[in-house]
Amino acid sequence: MTRLARKIRDSGGATVVEFALVLPVFILLLLATIEFGNYFFVQHTLQFATREGTRLALVGRTLNDASGNPMTRQDSIIQTIKNYASAAVNPAALQISIFPVGPGYTDPTNWQGTTDPGSGGNYMRVRVQYAFNFWTPLIGQFFPSGMRTITAEALYRNEAF
Repeated sequence: MTRLARKIRDSGGATVVEFALVLPVFILLLLATIEFGNYFFVQHTLQFATREGTRLALVGRTLNDASGNPMTRQDSIIQTIKNYASAAVNPAALQISIFPVGPGYTDPTNWQGTTDPGSGGNYMRVRVQYAFNFWTPLIGQFFPSGMRTITAEALYRNEAF
């Protein structure tokens, strides 16, 4: 019986060493799962917000501001995107561009920052960009500057309005 008790007592140190080796790997996997879960949540939310803004844009609908005054089409599109994206990100950090596409659905030059929703029959693109910063420095080292730009976009044709 003493031999069994001694063997159990002696294995306690091995357990601590094994735990010390496995714990950092487990924590890294846990943090990576949380980090990338958040990343994909933000990405999905931005795509949803962009789609909802595009849906408003293609029918030529406008919203009213807080005072009840009608907003312009581009302001309505931008406000819709920001409202839906606010579930995951700070809306002020979004870069929203609305611009007509060229032949073959190509982007025109100098499309950044353009907010022209076009008129009836035009093919337009809405592009939303957000700089996602990783919380964990170890995971952030795999990306330049510890961040990654998330881009969501949608192409639409304005209805005749």
